Amino acid sequence: MLQVVSPLVRRLAREKGVDLHELAAAHGGGVITRAHVELASSAPADAEATTPEPSAASSAAPTTAPPTAPVDGERRIPLNGFRRAVSAALSRSRSEIPEATVWVDVDATPLVELRESARTATDPGPGLLAYLARFVVAALRQYPVLNSRLDTERQEIVEHDRVNLGLAVQSDRGLVVPAVLGAETMTTEQLDREIRALTARAREGRASAEELSAGTFTLNNYGGFRVDGSAAIINHPQVAILGFGRILDRPWVVDGEIVVRKITQMSFVFDHRVCDGGTASGFIRAVADAIEDPASAIPRL
Repeated sequence: MLQVVSPLVRRLAREKGVDLHELAAAHGGGVITRAHVELASSAPADAEATTPEPSAASSAAPTTAPPTAPVDGERRIPLNGFRRAVSAALSRSRSEIPEATVWVDVDATPLVELRESARTATDPGPGLLAYLARFVVAALRQYPVLNSRLDTERQEIVEHDRVNLGLAVQSDRGLVVPAVLGAETMTTEQLDREIRALTARAREGRASAEELSAGTFTLNNYGGFRVDGSAAIINHPQVAILGFGRILDRPWVVDGEIVVRKITQMSFVFDHRVCDGGTASGFIRAVADAIEDPASAIPRL
């Protein structure tokens, strides 16, 4: 079935003289992208006439090129199976999803103070990531289209009843995104316990196949790597990813006075096919408002 989401792709096909119906048939259907049109327009007009018949010598030649000899000063590292799988998933996300990004600086001082007030001599209380996860789950309930996937074959948005909250975790194998299953049913304390247990299992390579594949939305704490921002790649087939940078002391204007506050940057990348900027902005503001006034937000969750 022919699927061309972008009007720009249709216009490019007209300019290049490419028949989109023939192109879709050649690719077995699916979404036709700008790259497909560019490739079709640069291909020879008669593939049979321009492809030489194999000679006796060529038929005996190996079907794969010999490995490239290393150049002085270079070291070549073959991609292992895990990196190949990651590469394929990320490439698919970039090629299929028309993504957009919004971001906002957030005053996290009230949340940090709340977290510190919950500490006791015997109980450290929930970590900041658990509070953030709680706010994200609540915002997804307000904007359920962001907890979904896109069925391109049927041209339908499929919203999920459960929030399986994916968490980006750096393991010895590389970056994995296990999910807290049924995060919408958990309190902040329950989320804290499950997040700690899940990330430990993921780092040790013990996360289950379901945990590694069932995520419906991803939360990325790249502040743990001491960076402030990121243009993240959506974890296909999800439609959005929210990231937090490190929390830093910065000058901030409060009631007309410049004071030192604890500021973090949130970046939100979303699939523009499932929603527009208004929905994305509403979601990120819902999370930001909860961070800036957690005492009022938590009783409403």
